Amino acid sequence: MCASFQARFNVTQLVKVFADARAPLLFEGGLPNIEPVDEVRPTDPARAVRALAGDQAELAQMRFGFPPPAPKRPPVINFRSEGRRFSNGPNGGRCLVPVSGFYEFTGDKYPKTRWLLSGVDQPFLALAAIWRAGADGAPDAFSLLTAEPGPDVAPYHDRGVLPLAPDLWADWLFDRRPAEELLAPPPAGVLKAEAAPRP
Repeated sequence: MCASFQARFNVTQLVKVFADARAPLLFEGGLPNIEPVDEVRPTDPARAVRALAGDQAELAQMRFGFPPPAPKRPPVINFRSEGRRFSNGPNGGRCLVPVSGFYEFTGDKYPKTRWLLSGVDQPFLALAAIWRAGADGAPDAFSLLTAEPGPDVAPYHDRGVLPLAPDLWADWLFDRRPAEELLAPPPAGVLKAEAAPRP
């Protein structure tokens, strides 16, 4: 599972890749300035892409993690995908979270070894996620979907987030195909891992 991720990309990269993936991004106020972030942690603000009307999408700032289901519980940052249906509505639905990599940890003793998993041949990944509208003035939030890990993630965790191939982005965002047809871990060789100790 993923408790934090890296977001080091620029808006020009996002515009081009999402346009190529048939999910063009619409910016009402012009292109935003996106600062690179080495580690986005639970409850931090982050960018997510969600559907708009007319087969367009928007890059929205949301909170990483749904509010806790009960007092003194942590935010819901990962959400199991198996056996569930996900559809779009006015108060939530499918989204994609662009990341330049995500972190996993190994080891039994503190400090554990931190690993950065990133795409082998692409500048960023788009992780399947769901979003919900904030209540009572709270910001909208997203949670990353997980499944059994693929071969690249299995050495680091027994669950994995779901980076989707670009040719699936539009089908996921615009709810064109059932979740079970789209949400599968990537095959071997899509991700690379490198040790990423904290400074």
